[in-house]
Amino acid sequence: MTDLLPAAVATALARVTPWDDAHFLTGLEPGLEGHNALLELAVAIRSEQQALARSRPLAGRVFAGMFFDPSLRTRASMAVACAKLGAHFLDLQPGTAMWTMEFNDEVVMDGTAAEHVREAAAVLGRYADAVGLRAFPTRGQWERERSQPVHKAFAAHAGVPLVNLEGPFAHPCQGLADALTLRDLFAEPAGKRFVLSWAPHPKQLPVAVPHSALWAAASQGMEVVLTHPEDFDLDREALALADGLARQSGGSLRITHDRDAALDGAHVVYAKSWGALSGPASTLGGHADVIASHSDWRVTEADLRRGAPARFMHCLPVRRGVVVDDAVLDGELSSVLDQADNRVWAQAALLLALLRR
Repeated sequence: MTDLLPAAVATALARVTPWDDAHFLTGLEPGLEGHNALLELAVAIRSEQQALARSRPLAGRVFAGMFFDPSLRTRASMAVACAKLGAHFLDLQPGTAMWTMEFNDEVVMDGTAAEHVREAAAVLGRYADAVGLRAFPTRGQWERERSQPVHKAFAAHAGVPLVNLEGPFAHPCQGLADALTLRDLFAEPAGKRFVLSWAPHPKQLPVAVPHSALWAAASQGMEVVLTHPEDFDLDREALALADGLARQSGGSLRITHDRDAALDGAHVVYAKSWGALSGPASTLGGHADVIASHSDWRVTEADLRRGAPARFMHCLPVRRGVVVDDAVLDGELSSVLDQADNRVWAQAALLLALLRR
């Protein structure tokens, strides 16, 4: 076994400057330059995957993935990324094969929780070289959940890098893969119109993916257009971050409730469902009323033809016939499988940047 990296990978890795505390909670921690360096590293890893499989640069390293909520692509792609680099993926599922956990300090643990995050995170930090965590928000508690307290608790006590595998505020691994997909679609994404469109869904889904999707497009200097019905505003801080990234990269951010105007001239239509953060639409009944009156926000082939034509993106899983028509998903303009595939390479780049050093 050799520890030698392929030249292209070594060169790309050298351009990734370590960021403070090494955590990856929003995906914005490396800064714009570091984010783009990770994308270049992902491209190098993808092109040199066979050589990396032989050299196993992360042999002996362990990544512990803790999933408080369901996962297919995030769990599988992280396991595959570890395998590609020779690392071991430790798959942990609280609530089934683990003790229930307490996250508040200065409490008397006489309830259902059997273990405190202080010990659980610290133990995992002794076993693994990095920890990943997936935990969705609790509905109706956005002002608390927006700070991602569960993720920050693990980051504070693990003693090793903490990777957000989707939290209340961000899904940074998905965002990194989305940015890589945009680079694959366009030799120069800058200036292309990227439309993030709300879509109907029977459940009140989190806002993490739309936040990260906005940041991904903004980081590439695109003309970013966010369109959604009234009362479905995204988080104010997330929008400010997207606007700042757009300005820094030479792009722009515009928000409109006029879906037709947003789709005109689009190069990418990224459909995503999310629930309202406040107001009448944030209740179960209010959400159901909105869904019933906005079924026309489902993405159709005609929507894509309003653009260049537009490529279709979605993080998956997706509800056919509710969020998007079958003809779009199965058509030549769909990039959803490329997005899913790029999860492996984006996360492999992240793992190599965090664990190689």
